[in-house]
Amino acid sequence: MITGEGTDDFFTAQSRLIETYRAGGTQRRVALGRVIVPFDSADAATRRRYRDYADGRHERTLSPQGERRTLFARDIVGTSEEILAQLFADPILPQVDELRLELPYEFEHEEYRQILHDYVTTIAPELGWKARSDIRAAS
Repeated sequence: MITGEGTDDFFTAQSRLIETYRAGGTQRRVALGRVIVPFDSADAATRRRYRDYADGRHERTLSPQGERRTLFARDIVGTSEEILAQLFADPILPQVDELRLELPYEFEHEEYRQILHDYVTTIAPELGWKARSDIRAAS
């Protein structure tokens, strides 16, 4: 989400904000957040739930919301292949140093596990992420 100052386009507003921030001095890191919900390993009912969730939030992405003109990016929901196509087409992704996976608030624990599993095993590696061997599972 971002405030639409001088534009109704989410990506234009986000790009301008990054340019302004980076103009402030030395190399500054920028992380990009996107709601990403892969459903490769989900059952049919869960896939429908994920699509319905995104569809229910789509309207808010079509125009500025409220007095502060808040703009929202569309949630990225689908197979890993569909998600990667959308991420590679995202005009902001090449401008940032990190991609932050944002999760929906309303889902169940097992759904989060499935989303994280699909993201880590199928999407993140295609974006250049590699698991660190020095990370140990918490007990």
